[in-house]
Amino acid sequence: MFLIIIIAIILFFVVLIAYGKNKEKKNNEILTEQGYSVDKKIVSGKYLAGHPEIDNPVNSTTLFFIDKKLVIMQTEVFEEPKKLAEIYFDKISNITIEDKTTIEKRVTVTRLLLTGIFAFALKKNKKTEVAYLVIDWNDDKFNHETIFEYTNKEAMQSANTARNALIKLVK
Repeated sequence: MFLIIIIAIILFFVVLIAYGKNKEKKNNEILTEQGYSVDKKIVSGKYLAGHPEIDNPVNSTTLFFIDKKLVIMQTEVFEEPKKLAEIYFDKISNITIEDKTTIEKRVTVTRLLLTGIFAFALKKNKKTEVAYLVIDWNDDKFNHETIFEYTNKEAMQSANTARNALIKLVK
């Protein structure tokens, strides 16, 4: 009985992986039909904040470039890609990478309001490697910092690769 359950679980994961690969292929076909170059995409991790057209964090995003602009796409494996927002190349003033400690040094307003002066003493104790890609840009009226989060074994390297690819595009 135990062996049958293990085999069923393995079979389930094999089917799930096959479905995911098929869905990814279909999504790439959709993106290609819409004029996006899927071989030149930039995986941008999790969108956190900073774009006026996107209200909530998005777990999986990819940056595409078309017509001198970056297009932020929601790219979940089992869903069709969805265009979220754009940033024109000529509006970008800086692209930086920050690590978790740098971001944490910026005391959040929420934490400050909740704990008052003690917010400076509170620190999160998670030990996950995290890096942030920050795109500074101006929409002719307001300055924006659009932030993407990378959390994996090589988060800093992934963020740096994305930053370098973006700089080459925007130059």
